[in-house]
This record gives sequence, structure tokens and C-alpha cells, in this order.
Amino acid sequence: MRLRHIELFHAVMQAGSLSGAAAALAIAQPSASKMLAAAEADLGIVLFTRRQGSLRPTPEALALFEQTKKFQQSLDQVRRVAGNLAEHPGGRLRIGCIPSLGLNLIPRAVAGFQPRFPEVMLEIRTHHAEELCAQLLRRDLDIAIAFDPALPPGIQAKPLGRARVVYLPPAGEPPPAGATRLEDLPEHGWIGIGREDPLGRILAAALEERGLGDRAPAMEVRTYYLAQALVDCGLGHAIVDEFTAAARPGAALHLLEPSLSIGVFALGTPDGQAMPAFARFAEAVGALLR
Repeated sequence: MRLRHIELFHAVMQAGSLSGAAAALAIAQPSASKMLAAAEADLGIVLFTRRQGSLRPTPEALALFEQTKKFQQSLDQVRRVAGNLAEHPGGRLRIGCIPSLGLNLIPRAVAGFQPRFPEVMLEIRTHHAEELCAQLLRRDLDIAIAFDPALPPGIQAKPLGRARVVYLPPAGEPPPAGATRLEDLPEHGWIGIGREDPLGRILAAALEERGLGDRAPAMEVRTYYLAQALVDCGLGHAIVDEFTAAARPGAALHLLEPSLSIGVFALGTPDGQAMPAFARFAEAVGALLR
């Protein structure tokens, strides 16, 4: 007896008529009639007798009904769970992010996400963008949050918003009164990120536009928070994202002139992006970027 046959059988038992069963299953009555005939043919027994426009269950049908009740209840439970998952994702969500976003943005996003979906167990790890993409492809991660990365085949990026690019002045110096022009940045002691980094590319393009392309950093690092730590140690100045800068206790954000920003993206595989939990967490991150 096929699953659809069991559904129709229970619908007829509950409605008492073929038309009522067809309406409950949202199918045409002729289709329901053919399906019931096929079920009886498969079983080799008559399930209902027709009397005055209604269907009366045979003794065989009553016995079968008792045996299939639990199965139907389990099927109904599966449908309810599936509906709940679509509206309220459950289970586990494995989140990856670049180190800089793990300092401020992702913890705040988790703080907004978890009270809404306490049933979701979160696993969070930090890596550089290349490794995040590799782990997504291996299905070791469900979602990754990063600045505008180069995407390998099989990874898609959903834009969430933009992060401001800010200036970290040398430690011990008076903070700038307003936005700092690129032309006014100190010529020495620049702690750079590198042009292979998305923020590094944005800054390099802005410097080129102003004829400052010959500016060279005194040292280069791969992570923004390391650049910040070096600034705090009195080793120079740096340009980082606003979330790295905001992670410092009592930090003030020093903007640049012209204003620069960098895109923040949710990365995932096509099937991973279809997960309800992916969309919900991406929304939690995006809400902090608007």
C-alpha cells in the first residue's frame, strides 16, 4: 500500500465520503476515485461499500485503519516538524568568519540570533577567507561571513551590507578632530594589510586616484586585529574595518576622507544557502550593517 493510498484511506475514513476526502487532500474527486480503486486492487480487498452517496468501511477497512493510525500520526508529525524547521530552524549551524569579524560583528549577531532560535546549537570558528571557502565546499561549514572575497567555483556570496574603513592613529597622539584625508596620513610607520586583501585593494585604489600610489607600508600583516595590536604597541598607524577598531575598549572610530567602505557577504554553497538557518543568521548579521 503506497503512502498516498494510506493518506487517501485515512481521509475517507475521517470524511465519510470521497468528495470530502478529495477536498481534504486538495485533489480532484475523479483522481481520488482512481486512487482508491488502485489501493483496493493492490490490497486485493474491498475497503468501502457505497451507500446513498457515502462510503461505509468494510470490516477489513476497520481492521486496517487500526493498524495504520500510528503510521498516519507519525506522518503528520513529520509534516509539523518540517513546517517548524522552515519557520524556526533547529539543529546545528556551523558558522565561520574571518578573524576581524569574530572580534565584534559576529558576537553581536549571535546575541541577536540566539534568543530568537534557542534550539539551534551554534559552532563558530575563524579562518581566512580562502580556508572558509574550502570548508564550505567540504561541508564542514554551513555559512561563512567575510569581506568581499574571490569566490571559487561552487561558492555563492550574498551581500549583507557594508563596513566603514577607519583610521587607527599612532598610539599616544591626539585623536583627529574630524575625518582624516588620505593625503594627511603620516608618510612613515604605516602598518599595511596587503593588496591581495579586499580592504587592501580598496585602499590601494583610493591612494592611486590621489597620486599616492607610491606610499609603501613599513610592515604588512594578514589580519586586521594584528595591525591594531601593533598600533597599540606604538609601532605605527593602520587602516582597518570599523568592527576591528570597535573591539578596542573605549575605542572611537576615526573616519577617512574620502569615505571608504567594504562589502560584507554571507558565503555558502547553493544547497547551504537554501537552509532556513542560513537565511536567519544572515539576516542577524545584515541587521547590524544597515
